[in-house]
Amino acid sequence: MKIITILGTVIAFLASASVWSWSNHTLVSHQLVQSMPEVANAAPVKVESLAEFLMANEQQVAQLLAEDEAWMAENLWHYNPRPDALAFTATGSQDDVVKRFTRAIRINPNAKFALYLQGMPGSQLQGEAMDPQRISVFKNLGHLNELPLQALTSGDLVAAVDVVVSANDEPDHGHDIGLFTDSGTDYGQEFGFGKQPFGNPNLEYGTQAPFHMGFYHESSILYALGGFLKETYPQMRIHQYKRLAELAFANGHDYWGYRFMGWGLHYIGDFTNPYHVTPVPGNSTLSTIWVGLLSMLGFPNAQKEAVQLVSNRHTVLEDFQSVIMTKAYSQHDMQHETIQALSVNEPIAEFHEQDMIEVFAKKSVEKADAMDAVLEASFPYEYVSDPSVEYSEVVVLEELSAKVKTHAGEDGFATLTHSISDLLNDFSVSGSAYIHEILKAKQ
Repeated sequence: MKIITILGTVIAFLASASVWSWSNHTLVSHQLVQSMPEVANAAPVKVESLAEFLMANEQQVAQLLAEDEAWMAENLWHYNPRPDALAFTATGSQDDVVKRFTRAIRINPNAKFALYLQGMPGSQLQGEAMDPQRISVFKNLGHLNELPLQALTSGDLVAAVDVVVSANDEPDHGHDIGLFTDSGTDYGQEFGFGKQPFGNPNLEYGTQAPFHMGFYHESSILYALGGFLKETYPQMRIHQYKRLAELAFANGHDYWGYRFMGWGLHYIGDFTNPYHVTPVPGNSTLSTIWVGLLSMLGFPNAQKEAVQLVSNRHTVLEDFQSVIMTKAYSQHDMQHETIQALSVNEPIAEFHEQDMIEVFAKKSVEKADAMDAVLEASFPYEYVSDPSVEYSEVVVLEELSAKVKTHAGEDGFATLTHSISDLLNDFSVSGSAYIHEILKAKQ
């Protein structure tokens, strides 16, 4: 039992080395959505607040969430049922309707649902600028400080593409923060998710890990040693927001149809990052267990080094993707390989609930080891192979592309770009299937 506990702890640390996926989800969603005529050519939609949407559909939202609770308890791979006291009921009161809703779907009640648009790098938005502090719960506002943000008001007309793309980044701004009993929040005590299975709760964003990562294809040995690997919730979020989007479209509330769609699309995008679907890309089950055994025998450095390398490679992947795509959008280079990889091709695949695990996540797992090897070959040793280095403390983002070209040459740079583009192309397939299925409900 002691061996299992210690090995489980090691696996938990490895699984939580980093919890971000694509740094700015608008970069990976814009071309996908823009290349789908049913969204790109849609009529402008009328903006409304979340409270307005909920009050206009209160009875139907209550019924849908009750149905979904029963469905998720029966069908999801792992699910801690929602406490009955959190069920959404139609009371007719607008004063607390958003609070009742956030409790019912169990997201951070302090999350911000401001009306705004988030622009792409190199774009210009009209109207009043939005303070990024009105969007994110975090102190570190990251890329929000660098992008154009436009405040909206209820009744404005906006493009459907802009709504989906802006919403696609929102879950990373605090939706899934503090939801566990050991998160130090009053709502975490009420939500019924139990203790955080993995992730570092001491990091500002660490408690979102089990909602943005899904380890569905590990060996039976790893599950035996770390059953907590099954305690993940992205499938729950994808399903919840799909159903809410369909309800909004069916009732003529297209703004929230597209916004809920963007929220759900976020988690599908997370699945295309190999570091979100397997704890240790590049490591075999035996090597992971060996790290745990060394730790148990009093040699903890192996664990620390493994965690550091996973964290560094996870982060450098996202940084490089962000750097090259930000540059491409800033220069309006829509022919860039990463952007073209996101273009949707016909025919669009049919969407099935189990695709999230059996198709989307599985594809990413199958590419994880190869992606890890490409990262190791592409970057300087201290960035991806030296466990004594914290990558984020030595990198200069403006020099990242040049570092790759110096270390791996033009061919290595091209291989890395192509490997990332291949992951993004998977998102175009899975994301378009999700969007296409939701839009069947549109009036």
